[in-house]
Amino acid sequence: MENSSGGKWNVDLYLERIGMERPEKPDRAYLDRLVESHLIHIPFEALDLYTGRAEISQNLDVLFEKVVLNKRGGYCFELNKLFQFLLKSLGYDTYPCVCRVQRGEEASRGITHRGNIVRLEGSRFFCDVGFGSAISRGALELVPDVRQKTGTDVLWFEPYGEYWFDLFHLPQDLVNEDGRITRGQAMRELRICIAEAEEQDYEIFNAITSGPNAVFRKMLMVGRMTEDGTMSINADKIFSRVTGNRKIHRQLKDDAELWRVLEENFGIVL
Repeated sequence: MENSSGGKWNVDLYLERIGMERPEKPDRAYLDRLVESHLIHIPFEALDLYTGRAEISQNLDVLFEKVVLNKRGGYCFELNKLFQFLLKSLGYDTYPCVCRVQRGEEASRGITHRGNIVRLEGSRFFCDVGFGSAISRGALELVPDVRQKTGTDVLWFEPYGEYWFDLFHLPQDLVNEDGRITRGQAMRELRICIAEAEEQDYEIFNAITSGPNAVFRKMLMVGRMTEDGTMSINADKIFSRVTGNRKIHRQLKDDAELWRVLEENFGIVL
């Protein structure tokens, strides 16, 4: 798979971007490290849509130049596509999967998310480096009703029909600056299809998700994991940082401060 796309694709430059080395073998331990390191080094963002400066391409060379060479972030149809090619280049048996972003809803919502499934050691693992509120620091084994702890949070899958799994997420309790405690509440985050879809399907889903009425054109959403927590900027331009179980936040007063925070905390320069 390595360099099969020709052009700019380069595994070693990609690994350097996320602070990783080539594995001795493509096993579960390395996969967990790869997911976490990707989430730490490459932020979720759709600033091209928010600012109107560019459309979202599905061309692998364009994505590689943007995310790896120009050190930007991206959203699911960019980051999880790149990550799938990286996984294959490193020897993993992987395929992309369509997902519904449920956000607590039980009734099925439209397909607006791309993830990855890895077949490994006789099982399947869900890997996602492109979800706006990144919830898992590693790969999640696709088995029903088994609590899996990654970092400080607990996640599990419940079957939904024959080909789908619902991913539930129970975040930790957080202590706010004023001492108030925000209790973690379990929520259905994603509905994941384990059947394989074709690459051309994602061209259509990306076109819809990034279209004229896309939420990413109207709302600011930026986030990444850190070694000991998370950082994010929300639609109200509030910058938040979670370290351990403590959360601090501040209102960004103007665009100049927004661009400064993007550069200093997310490594993004537009």
